[in-house]
Amino acid sequence: MAHPLEALLALQEKDRKILKFQREIRDIPSRKAEVETQLEHAKVRLVVAREAQMKVESDLKQLGMEGDAHREKISKYKNQQMEAKTNEQYRALLHEIADEGTAVTELEDREILLMESLETSKKDLVEREADLVEEEEGIREEQEMLLERLTEIQENVDRLAADRERMVANINPSLVLKYERLLANKGDFAVVKVENSHCKGCNMRLPPQVVNDALNPAKLVICNYCGRMLVNL
Repeated sequence: MAHPLEALLALQEKDRKILKFQREIRDIPSRKAEVETQLEHAKVRLVVAREAQMKVESDLKQLGMEGDAHREKISKYKNQQMEAKTNEQYRALLHEIADEGTAVTELEDREILLMESLETSKKDLVEREADLVEEEEGIREEQEMLLERLTEIQENVDRLAADRERMVANINPSLVLKYERLLANKGDFAVVKVENSHCKGCNMRLPPQVVNDALNPAKLVICNYCGRMLVNL
């Protein structure tokens, strides 16, 4: 006579596969969210790179305007210098021209640094644009894979669920009910085997009487420690 819990062991194996697939189905939205977050980060990096380049270009434009203003003053002072009537006026204008020349030199030095920074910003922007294109392509592929996997998993779940219905139809309903309640409570195994006088669910050593009773198909034996159904095959 076959032990009635053998059928539950087979059912449990089927249920564990279903639960595994269902967990994966629940995880897919979070995996999609992760790849979408990666894309958003790539977009943010691109925006930052563009803003950095625009800032350098704006600073360069401002320096150019300031340089032009100083050069205009130099030109004006030189014209005034030609019309100076005293040595003091001439020397004062000469001093102004020198100051404006120093300002122009400082601006030109800053322009050189900004030009170098602009080249770096342009290279960084190109890299960020390439990264975004690569990220978008990778995310499309990842999303397609997730969609294909979701379809595959759902087909497996549907098939396993149909198999489960056929299996349950051949098992005592009251036994199935006890099994389902216990499985929901434990979350992993409701029915476990006895191996070397130990419960495979909690690994506790079982009393000899419990071990012997688990051999009897007519008895429903429960582990004294973890409460799982025991079967000694």
